[in-house]
Amino acid sequence: VTERFAPSPDLSLALDAARKAGALIADRFSKAVVAERKSGGKGEVTQTDRDAETIILDILGSDSAYAILSEEAGGARDSDAGLWVVDPLDGTTNFSRGIPLFAASIALMRGPSVVLGVIYHPLTGDCYAAERGGGCWRNDERLSVSQVADPELAVLYLTHGYPTADRARYGKALSRFAPRSYPRSFGSTAVELSFVAAGMGEGWICSGDELWDFTAGMVLVEEAGGRVSDWHGDAWDGESLYTVITNGVIHDYVIETVRDLQKK
Repeated sequence: VTERFAPSPDLSLALDAARKAGALIADRFSKAVVAERKSGGKGEVTQTDRDAETIILDILGSDSAYAILSEEAGGARDSDAGLWVVDPLDGTTNFSRGIPLFAASIALMRGPSVVLGVIYHPLTGDCYAAERGGGCWRNDERLSVSQVADPELAVLYLTHGYPTADRARYGKALSRFAPRSYPRSFGSTAVELSFVAAGMGEGWICSGDELWDFTAGMVLVEEAGGRVSDWHGDAWDGESLYTVITNGVIHDYVIETVRDLQKK
């Protein structure tokens, strides 16, 4: 593993796209924001989401032949030859309410494997990046997951999708972790997973989030020394939205706690 940050051309392209979109997002934060309800009850969207997405898609599309799947624009999910997975503004509700926890997220998948990821925090300028075999980095600093193994000291981020069943499963999981650990929900999966990669929290439990929310963070945490699985502890299959991502040493505790909540 390299001991200095040396991004590949694909990772460099993703970094450029995330930073330029992030500059727009930061410039518009705390200004008057109009949030619209998405159809189907799937949260909110702002013009900043759309404009940041345009920046990212233009950069990726002009210098890469890979297909693109993005939260607002949609796209194909056939990733064998390479698929960019983009969330231009993860944490839209936080952004629209003036809560400073949101990020731009870009991943590249090949088949079921996430090969690189970038999470950019617009307000701090911190850029989290990783690709397979190259470690995980925040700017030029090499990152490692925490080594907290005690469930009673574990900070665990929990999130859910919009369907009623996803919310109910999240509620059940939260009720199990709350008496023993420190559950948190910050409203941005990308932010939460970048924190896990940096050792600021031990795990993340997903009840139905979308691919564009967590794929970048998944490779960050793995390259920082963490572990990924579904709620049964089985390897992530490239599609499951019931995902556990941890520092590794707390993983078995998390799986034992939620295993029965994911139906086969």
